[in-house]
Amino acid sequence: MIYDFTKGKSALYFSNLLKVEYDFDFNEFYLSQAELEFDNIGFFQKSQKNGFMRLGIFLPEYNDGHYKKNPVLHIYNCNTTDDLSQRMKVTNSSKNTFYSRDSKHNVSTNLEICKNCTRNLRKKFNIHLGLNTFSHFVLALEESEKKQLVTDRNGYIINWQQVSYCYRDTKNFICEKCGYKAKEINEQKYLHTHHIDRIKTNNKRNNLQCLCVKCHSEVDDFHRAKFSFEGLSQLDEFLRYTSKK
Repeated sequence: MIYDFTKGKSALYFSNLLKVEYDFDFNEFYLSQAELEFDNIGFFQKSQKNGFMRLGIFLPEYNDGHYKKNPVLHIYNCNTTDDLSQRMKVTNSSKNTFYSRDSKHNVSTNLEICKNCTRNLRKKFNIHLGLNTFSHFVLALEESEKKQLVTDRNGYIINWQQVSYCYRDTKNFICEKCGYKAKEINEQKYLHTHHIDRIKTNNKRNNLQCLCVKCHSEVDDFHRAKFSFEGLSQLDEFLRYTSKK
Protein backbone atom coordinates (compact mmCIF):
# COMPACT_ATOMS: atom_id res chain seq x y z
CA MET A 1 0.00 0.00 0.00
CA ILE A 2 1.34 3.47 -0.87
CA TYR A 3 0.55 6.09 1.72
CA ASP A 4 0.42 9.87 1.50
CA PHE A 5 2.74 11.26 4.18
CA THR A 6 2.15 14.86 3.13
CA LYS A 7 -0.70 15.36 5.59
CA GLY A 8 -1.23 15.21 9.32
CA LYS A 9 1.28 14.71 12.11
CA SER A 10 3.76 12.80 9.95
CA ALA A 11 3.98 15.72 7.52
CA LEU A 12 4.66 18.14 10.37
CA TYR A 13 7.24 15.80 11.90
CA PHE A 14 9.23 15.38 8.70
CA SER A 15 8.89 19.00 7.71
CA ASN A 16 10.63 19.91 10.97
CA LEU A 17 13.12 17.04 10.78
CA LEU A 18 14.20 17.54 7.17
CA LYS A 19 13.57 21.29 6.93
CA VAL A 20 11.44 20.85 3.83
CA GLU A 21 7.91 21.67 2.75
CA TYR A 22 5.44 19.31 1.13
CA ASP A 23 5.18 20.82 -2.34
CA PHE A 24 7.57 18.80 -4.50
CA ASP A 25 6.46 18.21 -8.08
CA PHE A 26 7.46 15.11 -10.04
CA ASN A 27 7.47 17.06 -13.31
CA GLU A 28 10.71 17.59 -15.18
CA PHE A 29 12.42 20.93 -14.80
CA TYR A 30 15.53 22.73 -15.99
CA LEU A 31 18.59 23.69 -13.96
CA SER A 32 22.20 24.43 -14.69
CA GLN A 33 24.55 21.90 -13.18
CA ALA A 34 25.79 24.57 -10.76
CA GLU A 35 22.27 24.80 -9.32
CA LEU A 36 21.94 21.07 -8.70
CA GLU A 37 22.52 19.52 -5.31
CA PHE A 38 24.58 16.35 -5.16
CA ASP A 39 26.06 14.21 -2.44
CA ASN A 40 28.69 11.47 -2.71
CA ILE A 41 26.20 9.21 -4.52
CA GLY A 42 24.78 11.59 -7.07
CA PHE A 43 22.22 14.28 -7.81
CA PHE A 44 19.18 14.72 -5.60
CA GLN A 45 16.38 17.12 -4.83
CA LYS A 46 14.80 17.63 -1.43
CA SER A 47 11.14 16.84 -1.61
CA GLN A 48 8.13 16.95 0.59
CA LYS A 49 6.41 13.68 -0.15
CA ASN A 50 9.36 11.43 0.62
CA GLY A 51 12.20 13.46 2.13
CA PHE A 52 14.27 13.53 -1.03
CA MET A 53 14.40 12.16 -4.54
CA ARG A 54 17.27 10.89 -6.69
CA LEU A 55 17.65 12.69 -10.01
CA GLY A 56 19.41 12.43 -13.34
CA ILE A 57 20.33 15.15 -15.83
CA PHE A 58 20.76 15.22 -19.60
CA LEU A 59 21.16 17.68 -22.48
CA PRO A 60 17.67 18.75 -23.63
CA GLU A 61 18.98 19.49 -27.14
CA TYR A 62 21.26 16.99 -28.82
CA ASN A 63 22.84 16.09 -32.18
CA ASP A 64 21.61 12.51 -32.10
CA GLY A 65 21.97 11.99 -35.83
CA HIS A 66 25.56 13.17 -35.78
CA TYR A 67 26.55 11.00 -32.80
CA LYS A 68 24.20 8.16 -33.86
CA LYS A 69 22.88 7.80 -30.32
CA ASN A 70 20.62 9.47 -27.78
CA PRO A 71 21.94 11.71 -25.01
CA VAL A 72 22.81 9.84 -21.82
CA LEU A 73 21.45 10.32 -18.34
CA HIS A 74 24.01 11.53 -15.80
CA ILE A 75 23.37 10.47 -12.21
CA TYR A 76 26.75 11.41 -10.80
CA ASN A 77 29.06 14.42 -10.99
CA CYS A 78 31.36 12.61 -13.42
CA ASN A 79 34.13 13.99 -15.63
CA THR A 80 31.78 14.06 -18.61
CA THR A 81 29.64 16.77 -17.05
CA ASP A 82 32.39 18.76 -15.33
CA ASP A 83 32.73 21.25 -18.18
CA LEU A 84 29.08 21.49 -19.17
CA SER A 85 27.81 25.01 -18.59
CA GLN A 86 24.60 24.48 -20.56
CA ARG A 87 21.28 24.22 -18.82
CA MET A 88 20.40 20.60 -18.23
CA LYS A 89 17.04 18.87 -18.12
CA VAL A 90 16.41 17.25 -14.75
CA THR A 91 14.37 14.09 -14.39
CA ASN A 92 13.57 11.19 -12.04
CA SER A 93 12.98 8.66 -14.79
CA SER A 94 14.65 6.98 -17.76
CA LYS A 95 11.68 7.97 -19.93
CA ASN A 96 12.42 11.40 -21.35
CA THR A 97 12.01 13.75 -24.29
CA PHE A 98 14.83 15.68 -25.92
CA TYR A 99 15.02 17.90 -28.98
CA SER A 100 16.90 16.43 -31.94
CA ARG A 101 18.94 19.19 -33.53
CA ASP A 102 19.52 17.05 -36.57
CA SER A 103 15.92 16.00 -37.20
CA LYS A 104 14.51 19.22 -35.72
CA HIS A 105 11.77 17.55 -33.68
CA ASN A 106 11.23 16.17 -30.18
CA VAL A 107 12.22 12.57 -29.51
CA SER A 108 10.69 10.54 -26.66
CA THR A 109 12.77 7.58 -25.54
CA ASN A 110 14.37 5.70 -22.65
CA LEU A 111 17.80 7.14 -21.90
CA GLU A 112 20.64 4.94 -20.74
CA ILE A 113 22.80 6.03 -17.82
CA CYS A 114 26.24 7.47 -18.55
CA LYS A 115 28.88 4.73 -18.43
CA ASN A 116 31.33 7.04 -16.64
CA CYS A 117 28.73 7.60 -13.90
CA THR A 118 28.14 3.88 -13.41
CA ARG A 119 31.86 3.15 -13.50
CA ASN A 120 32.52 5.72 -10.78
CA LEU A 121 29.71 4.42 -8.56
CA ARG A 122 30.80 0.82 -9.01
CA LYS A 123 34.43 1.66 -8.25
CA LYS A 124 33.75 3.91 -5.27
CA PHE A 125 30.75 2.25 -3.61
CA ASN A 126 30.52 -1.20 -5.24
CA ILE A 127 27.08 -0.34 -6.60
CA HIS A 128 26.06 -2.63 -9.46
CA LEU A 129 23.07 -1.48 -11.46
CA GLY A 130 22.32 -4.61 -13.46
CA LEU A 131 20.33 -3.13 -16.34
CA ASN A 132 21.54 0.37 -17.13
CA THR A 133 18.34 2.27 -16.32
CA PHE A 134 17.47 4.93 -13.80
CA SER A 135 14.99 2.68 -12.01
CA HIS A 136 17.65 0.01 -11.50
CA PHE A 137 20.01 2.71 -10.18
CA VAL A 138 17.52 3.70 -7.47
CA LEU A 139 16.90 0.05 -6.57
CA ALA A 140 20.61 -0.80 -6.59
CA LEU A 141 21.19 1.84 -3.92
CA GLU A 142 18.80 -0.09 -1.67
CA GLU A 143 20.99 -3.18 -2.08
CA SER A 144 24.24 -1.36 -1.33
CA GLU A 145 25.98 0.02 1.74
CA LYS A 146 24.47 3.38 0.79
CA LYS A 147 20.90 2.18 1.35
CA GLN A 148 18.50 4.63 2.92
CA LEU A 149 18.32 4.30 6.71
CA VAL A 150 16.04 7.20 7.66
CA THR A 151 12.44 6.06 8.09
CA ASP A 152 9.14 7.74 8.74
CA ARG A 153 6.85 7.05 11.67
CA ASN A 154 5.25 4.16 9.77
CA GLY A 155 8.56 2.41 9.16
CA TYR A 156 8.99 3.21 5.46
CA ILE A 157 12.21 4.79 4.17
CA ILE A 158 11.73 8.45 3.39
CA ASN A 159 12.15 7.93 -0.37
CA TRP A 160 9.88 4.89 -0.45
CA GLN A 161 7.55 6.53 -2.96
CA GLN A 162 10.38 6.72 -5.50
CA VAL A 163 11.68 3.23 -4.72
CA SER A 164 8.16 1.83 -5.10
CA TYR A 165 7.66 3.57 -8.44
CA CYS A 166 11.03 2.37 -9.75
CA TYR A 167 10.33 -1.23 -8.80
CA ARG A 168 6.91 -1.20 -10.47
CA ASP A 169 8.52 0.43 -13.51
CA THR A 170 11.00 -2.47 -13.81
CA LYS A 171 7.97 -4.79 -13.87
CA ASN A 172 6.28 -2.66 -16.56
CA PHE A 173 3.42 -2.00 -14.14
CA ILE A 174 2.17 -5.58 -14.46
CA CYS A 175 0.85 -7.50 -11.46
CA GLU A 176 3.24 -10.36 -10.79
CA LYS A 177 0.41 -12.58 -9.60
CA CYS A 178 -2.61 -12.11 -11.87
CA GLY A 179 -1.04 -10.27 -14.82
CA TYR A 180 -3.15 -7.10 -14.62
CA LYS A 181 -1.35 -4.37 -16.58
CA ALA A 182 -1.66 -0.62 -16.15
CA LYS A 183 -2.00 0.62 -19.73
CA GLU A 184 -2.52 4.25 -18.79
CA ILE A 185 -0.72 6.44 -16.26
CA ASN A 186 -3.91 6.87 -14.23
CA GLU A 187 -4.06 3.07 -13.82
CA GLN A 188 -0.62 2.86 -12.18
CA LYS A 189 -2.16 3.73 -8.82
CA TYR A 190 -3.86 0.32 -8.82
CA LEU A 191 -0.48 -1.41 -8.63
CA HIS A 192 1.34 -1.52 -5.29
CA THR A 193 4.80 -2.60 -4.20
CA HIS A 194 4.53 -5.35 -1.60
CA HIS A 195 7.23 -6.39 0.91
CA ILE A 196 7.27 -10.19 0.85
CA ASP A 197 8.75 -10.56 4.35
CA ARG A 198 6.68 -7.56 5.62
CA ILE A 199 9.89 -5.77 6.69
CA LYS A 200 9.39 -2.28 5.29
CA THR A 201 13.09 -1.43 5.26
CA ASN A 202 14.08 -4.52 3.29
CA ASN A 203 13.84 -3.07 -0.21
CA LYS A 204 15.98 -5.57 -2.05
CA ARG A 205 14.46 -6.49 -5.37
CA ASN A 206 14.00 -10.15 -4.35
CA ASN A 207 11.84 -8.99 -1.42
CA LEU A 208 9.48 -6.85 -3.48
CA GLN A 209 6.44 -7.72 -5.55
CA CYS A 210 4.37 -5.62 -7.92
CA LEU A 211 0.77 -6.50 -7.07
CA CYS A 212 -2.57 -5.07 -8.14
CA VAL A 213 -4.85 -3.83 -5.37
CA LYS A 214 -6.91 -7.02 -5.37
CA CYS A 215 -3.93 -9.40 -5.21
CA HIS A 216 -2.29 -7.21 -2.56
CA SER A 217 -5.44 -7.36 -0.44
CA GLU A 218 -5.41 -11.17 -0.58
CA VAL A 219 -1.76 -11.82 0.40
CA ASP A 220 -2.63 -13.05 3.92
CA ASP A 221 -4.98 -12.44 6.83
CA PHE A 222 -3.10 -9.31 7.85
CA HIS A 223 -3.61 -7.72 4.43
CA ARG A 224 -7.23 -8.88 4.21
CA ALA A 225 -7.93 -7.12 7.50
CA LYS A 226 -5.95 -4.06 6.44
CA PHE A 227 -7.78 -3.67 3.12
CA SER A 228 -11.14 -4.20 4.76
CA PHE A 229 -10.50 -0.90 6.53
CA GLU A 230 -7.97 1.64 5.28
CA GLY A 231 -7.59 0.27 1.75
CA LEU A 232 -11.22 -0.60 1.14
CA SER A 233 -12.10 2.48 -0.93
CA GLN A 234 -9.33 1.92 -3.46
CA LEU A 235 -10.04 -1.81 -3.61
CA ASP A 236 -13.71 -1.11 -4.36
CA GLU A 237 -12.71 1.50 -6.94
CA PHE A 238 -10.35 -0.99 -8.63
CA LEU A 239 -12.99 -3.73 -8.73
CA ARG A 240 -15.55 -1.34 -10.24
CA TYR A 241 -13.00 -0.06 -12.76
CA THR A 242 -11.91 -3.51 -13.95
CA SER A 243 -15.47 -4.81 -14.12
CA LYS A 244 -16.26 -2.16 -16.75
CA LYS A 245 -13.36 -3.15 -19.00
